[in-house]
Amino acid sequence: MTLSTSLSTFLLGTALLSASPLAAEPTPPTTAKAGSPKEKAKNKLRALVGTNIDFELHPYSDDFFRLTLGNEHLLLSKDGNYLFSGRVIDVRNRVDHIAKIQQIANQQKMADVPYEQLLTYPAQDEKYRITVFTDIDCPYCRKFHKELPALNQQGVTVHYVMIPRGRAGSPAYQKTAATLCAERPNQAMDAAMRSTPAPLENTECEHSLDTQVSLAQQFGFQSTPTILLPNGEAVPGYLPARELVARLAQR
Repeated sequence: MTLSTSLSTFLLGTALLSASPLAAEPTPPTTAKAGSPKEKAKNKLRALVGTNIDFELHPYSDDFFRLTLGNEHLLLSKDGNYLFSGRVIDVRNRVDHIAKIQQIANQQKMADVPYEQLLTYPAQDEKYRITVFTDIDCPYCRKFHKELPALNQQGVTVHYVMIPRGRAGSPAYQKTAATLCAERPNQAMDAAMRSTPAPLENTECEHSLDTQVSLAQQFGFQSTPTILLPNGEAVPGYLPARELVARLAQR
């Protein structure tokens, strides 16, 4: 069960939630911690969603807490009266706060990515590192793969997280596993991206495909390619090398 499901009747568009249904607060506990603004906000939210959903509140700004539930990220006002989903635009500063808290969450998750288990195309003179969630059967992933030499030449190291279109045992999964199990995985990946996958019988090595699929689930990425920049920003879809390098240089 997700928070979005639980709030489906309350959240519309940018999802402004009125305080009136939560006006009756539980009796404040005697400890200072229990009476803090954070605890009061949690109690109000708990009164709405019930006790069977786990969530976390993190500091964010003078006005909002950052609310996390699995891969979902929302904003909760400090008094617990207003909950925001979708896009929350700061017009003055031109910031999408929902996108910003997603970046924060992505950066935290990136610290735990086992990059040594990923298929990597290193730049000789590295300036940037990006992580690309890809699928060897995806046409735009293949188009992006053709950009790797240009990216490497411009100092961009590319880490691949593989997301086959099928579950374990499916032809797509087996084809991806065979690529990772090849004697030279990078060359096998190049061939697979040209529609020449490695032989399917070679799929029994200690590959990290299940770990990679799990990583995509942790980030909440399903579409390919999805390009994860060093600052935690996720860029869905294909970008040519020129545009991607320009975007990296602005960060």
